[in-house]
Amino acid sequence: MNNNDSQTPAISQPTSSGAAYSPLMAAVNRSSADVHRISIAADGASFDAREDKSLLAAMEAANQSVIEVGCRGGGCGRCRVRLLQGEYVSKPMSKAHIKPGDEEQGLVLACRVFARSDMQLIPEPPEIGSPAGTAGESGASSPE
Repeated sequence: MNNNDSQTPAISQPTSSGAAYSPLMAAVNRSSADVHRISIAADGASFDAREDKSLLAAMEAANQSVIEVGCRGGGCGRCRVRLLQGEYVSKPMSKAHIKPGDEEQGLVLACRVFARSDMQLIPEPPEIGSPAGTAGESGASSPE
């Protein structure tokens, strides 16, 4: 886990009715119901993704292999995809792999994206000359 992924403990806050509110419990209760269908435009494959799992983690949990897997933390760029439709939230992505303007064009790292609706995507090969594009031979990758 890197420093950007630090977890904040749930803090109870009273609601207007006086009952304690726990952000953690709200997330747990919500996550069981919020599941979205992720479709791969290139081959028709699909899998389900809960809102609390990245697209990459959801794909792996569904025993699919349509998106390339690398470091799982946003540093290698191997899981780069182009989102064609759908809504999401994301964690910070490596500027070495997602350049300014890329996200507006739908280019994201599947390990850093969390679905908020059904989505359609296509896997994108890593850019030529990027650490992810050259890591195949040695298996090494550079984190930024």
